[in-house]
This record gives sequence, C-alpha cells and structure tokens, in this order.
Amino acid sequence: MRVFKSEEYLHLARQIAGRAGSGGSRTAHLRRATSTAYYAVFHELVGQGTRRVVGDGRDDHRHTVSRWYAHGNFRQTARWVEAIAKKKSAPEAVTRLLSLNGQVDPDLTLLSESFSELQQLRHAADYDPGYDAVRAETLEHVTKAKTAIEAIRRMDKSDVHAFDMFLLLSLGGERMVRNS
Repeated sequence: MRVFKSEEYLHLARQIAGRAGSGGSRTAHLRRATSTAYYAVFHELVGQGTRRVVGDGRDDHRHTVSRWYAHGNFRQTARWVEAIAKKKSAPEAVTRLLSLNGQVDPDLTLLSESFSELQQLRHAADYDPGYDAVRAETLEHVTKAKTAIEAIRRMDKSDVHAFDMFLLLSLGGERMVRNS
C-alpha cells in the first residue's frame, strides 16, 4: 500500500503556486495549492494516528484505520484545543485529556490553530467562487502547513501524551465525549 507523504503534498503545493500563470489558470493553480497544503497536514495526522494504532502491522489494517479519521472530527478536536488554550469552555473530559493542569502544549495549540485555518481556507478555495487567490498568501498557506507538520513531528518525537489524546478524540469526536 502506498502511504500518503506530507512532504510530497507540500512540494506539490509549492510547485503549483509557483507555476501559477495569469488569468483563470492562475486562480485555479493557487486554489489547488491552498487545498493541497491543507491535505498535507490532514494526511500527516492520519498517518500518525494510524501508525499509533497499527504500528508495523498489515497494510489492510493500516488502510482500514486510516479511513476512520474524518475531517470534521479533526476540526472539532482542534476547536476544543483552541478553547482550552484560550481558557474558554470545553467538555471537562476533553480538557483533562488535552491539557496538563489546564495548560495546552504549545505545539498542540499551533497545530490546532493551523489546522482550523487551513481547513477553512481549503473549503473557501475549493467551493467559494468569490475566493480571492493571491500568490503571496497561498505561499503563506504552504508555510503554515509545513510549520504545523513540524509541530506534529516534534510532539511525536517528544511523545506528547496530549497529542495521542488529540488523535484518539479525532477518531470519534463528540460521540466519544458524550459517552465519557
């Protein structure tokens, strides 16, 4: 099974943004680059979560688990992290899982804010006919995705427990919290 590699998505997003010509094709390229930058982060998260569950296990298991992750559940978990980091309301069980003494790991906050913003931008780039695609901003989206992926990898390397909980909560989102 071929694994999605975030570096390939980031490289492609930079390439697409750099090739953007003029007129309609320019806009389409820049929109696609923003969308691809978001998918770099999404697939890095899915890959990290799947690796934690399956390890070096079978490819068919890896594929099955990777399909359990959903964009909306990542978005909800990211919103909870952002709320906890800003000392706003979040479910008590979620706060216990995603923070240590009410403090959120800075990389988890960075990831969550970046994910939320990139997801909104991807949605606008993919579906909003009025989306104004600008090369400099598009390249900033790619940089934001790269920074988020670096934060993911730092948390993985440092074995940040709250990141494991982020990935776990992102499997079931609000359904999991209702049952806790």
